[in-house]
Amino acid sequence: MSTIIDTNHDTTRHLASIKAAGVKTIIRYLSPINPAGEKCVKAAEARAIATAGLRLGLVNEGWGDFAHGGISAGAGERDGEWCAKYAAQVGVSESACIYFAVDVDANAAQIRKLVIPYFAAVAAAFKQSAPKLRIGVYGSGAVCEAVIAANLADLPWLSCSMGWAGSRDFLASNKWTLRQHLPATIAGIDSDPDDANGDFGDFVPFVGGAS
Repeated sequence: MSTIIDTNHDTTRHLASIKAAGVKTIIRYLSPINPAGEKCVKAAEARAIATAGLRLGLVNEGWGDFAHGGISAGAGERDGEWCAKYAAQVGVSESACIYFAVDVDANAAQIRKLVIPYFAAVAAAFKQSAPKLRIGVYGSGAVCEAVIAANLADLPWLSCSMGWAGSRDFLASNKWTLRQHLPATIAGIDSDPDDANGDFGDFVPFVGGAS
């Protein structure tokens, strides 16, 4: 059983069961396009996670794809600015990482024309508003490789979609920080188990101290 899960559901009512299942870190979503929805973690849930003796990780995903204009320079500016400001509401520590999701099998042209400008805009927003926070990239192996090579993110999180471009090679390279596995029901909640390869920027909400 993995000690890390990611989920788009509010975990508050499940925390005792999640902890009993051996989970130590819950990765939850930030969503600038629907901050009031369940997908977006709120302060009360973050505090409950800390009280339960668990850690929190953060990933931003609005649409996460190209069809809705979710990955572009403009979207990166929006997402970066919003996350940099919202992070304090969920008790983020200075050394924590916020991942930004490219939840689609991007081709080389899309990476060059849309993904790289997206992360460049995120990085610019963080430099101005949250210079101590780290940036992570979630996506295919090709996306992770390109964004890290461009020095626009600190930590790569490899999607469970091994058929996406470059993913098997990136997995074999051992350069990933997080590796996502196929969805599973854990402690009664729909989630994805994840493996870590060293420090991945999680934290105890309102306390600090990334592992």
